[in-house]
Amino acid sequence: MRHVMAMTKNMRRFLAAVDELMDRPMGTEGMGLLWGEPGEGKSTSIAYVVNAMDGIYARAMSSWTVTSMLGYLCRELGGQRMLRRADMVDFIVEQLAENKRPIFIDEADHLFDKPKKFEMAEALRDIYDISGCPIILCGMEDIARTVQAHGRFARRITQWVEFTGIDLDDARAVADELCEVGVADCLLAHLHSSARGNIGRMVIGLSKIERMGKASGIGRVTHEQWGDRELFYDQPIFTTRPTRNGG
Repeated sequence: MRHVMAMTKNMRRFLAAVDELMDRPMGTEGMGLLWGEPGEGKSTSIAYVVNAMDGIYARAMSSWTVTSMLGYLCRELGGQRMLRRADMVDFIVEQLAENKRPIFIDEADHLFDKPKKFEMAEALRDIYDISGCPIILCGMEDIARTVQAHGRFARRITQWVEFTGIDLDDARAVADELCEVGVADCLLAHLHSSARGNIGRMVIGLSKIERMGKASGIGRVTHEQWGDRELFYDQPIFTTRPTRNGG
């Protein structure tokens, strides 16, 4: 499989949204939110944009506190974790003032964990308010609803981007860009339907198609040649184990 980025409609919308945040008029809020179901390509898209725009990337974790989050951002900006949170916020803001770089927070659902009383989200809001640098959050399908309920945070978000399943045209683009063997239209339609447009599952299927094609010396794999082989690595389905007495 080629390590390249296929420019799907989802990806183009996300790139356009980040461009809007970077070049927004004065007085316009500059936070963004990317969300969608697992396997829709969110994390891969963020990694691409971070590299393209010299952004700051952080993956939120369930074990994070405000202090650990700020310490991570300090290290990403060439500093060190400090004892006082306020000192770390000051350092982060100073570095962003010298070089305005967008901040991308993946797995951002952890920022809104109720037991932590949204403290991490509030700390990010402080950094954004003072620095003015774009902050883009990425989370699962429910994060948009969670953020909307957090009004002071939500009003700063001007770019709301939802990743949905890709269509057949995008599926063709993905197959042509990534797969090192040809995929016939009939097999691609079968893969797209089986994956329900989920790009993550499609990439898994394409990798298996590529492996089969290379092993068999086939330059372009059709649905007939693929047959009834499994496209994905799905979990097994377990049934209830019978008891010794047959119950």
